[in-house]
Amino acid sequence: MSLFFKASILFLTAFFSTFCFPLDPDRIKSPSYKEGRYHNLDPDEELQGKSPIDILKWKLIGPKDPPATEGLTEEVPLVLERTSKDLIAPEGKIRVVWFGHATVWISSTENGKTVNVLTDPIFEAPILVNRLVKLPIPKESLPQVDFVVISHAHRDHLDRETLRFLRSKNPKLQILLPSGMKSFSESEELGSSISQELGQTTSKDSVKITFLPAHHWSRMGISDTNQYFWGSYALETQNKVVYFAGDTGYSSHFKNISARLGKPVDLALLPIGAYKPRWFMKYAHIGPEEALLASKDLNAKSFAPIHWGTFPLGDDLPQEPLLDLKQRLTFPEAPDIKGIYPLYTGISWGMKDGVRILPWTIGSGIDL
Repeated sequence: MSLFFKASILFLTAFFSTFCFPLDPDRIKSPSYKEGRYHNLDPDEELQGKSPIDILKWKLIGPKDPPATEGLTEEVPLVLERTSKDLIAPEGKIRVVWFGHATVWISSTENGKTVNVLTDPIFEAPILVNRLVKLPIPKESLPQVDFVVISHAHRDHLDRETLRFLRSKNPKLQILLPSGMKSFSESEELGSSISQELGQTTSKDSVKITFLPAHHWSRMGISDTNQYFWGSYALETQNKVVYFAGDTGYSSHFKNISARLGKPVDLALLPIGAYKPRWFMKYAHIGPEEALLASKDLNAKSFAPIHWGTFPLGDDLPQEPLLDLKQRLTFPEAPDIKGIYPLYTGISWGMKDGVRILPWTIGSGIDL
């Protein structure tokens, strides 16, 4: 066998293992799967996945949106360093700490039992993308993780290396995946996982996690567009609800979720970044204005913005989504820092239409 032939075999093996993934044959039984793909609740013809030509048009031709606010720079968000002890909720509390992008640590302690959840964990950077900021805590220092919840199959949300690292450190880890991802999980040797349909719940001690709708799409490889489902999550514990939106465009699903829950959301974690240019991004990514609308649809008491400042995925500069959001809010004369952990005077709750909004930074925490 020639050296060239051997090299070709190795290349093809690496290519297909990186860009081709198995599909669940039973995905066609999902109530959300029809006409050869998964569907959103609302019409979603604009969410078939962008072609290379669409991306080139965006990058080379535009048009670009005007700046959302004056004085924008390339400056990245502040990172507040945390310790493993900082992440554990005190007795009778829920502690929520933002790790950057859509990775959020949610800890609940009740009657001496602590349950720790990570959303869409990615500790490095997706392929061909730079990470702008470090994690607030070294990954080796993380406490025990009980659940990982994955919103959808895009590489900035479903990072295989991160999942395998977490599995190696947490043998009892439960990974919650959208419908259609059982074969993927087995192929990637992710261990114990559950592939979920809308409304499905998973519980441990006093924590209940429910898989809910989003308005998005999925793709990991070259032939699996919209062959894995997508969604969001509600975490209910201690008579409170924390909602994680994942990635999403604006649609009726937010009101649908409110009706499903039948109670207010205490804290909504809503994306605001990678939102420009709007002609390209609006179908898949809400921006600051739509996040405020979504918080009202969800009947949320408060909301904290995620999915900004970590990876350069859109035309928006690192802090542009946050500054855009802040200019839409009103702030009290005296900073409102109730429930912020640590108490950091540069951060205060703002208000919009009766909803409290926290324009936090990476490493900031909220105690509920």
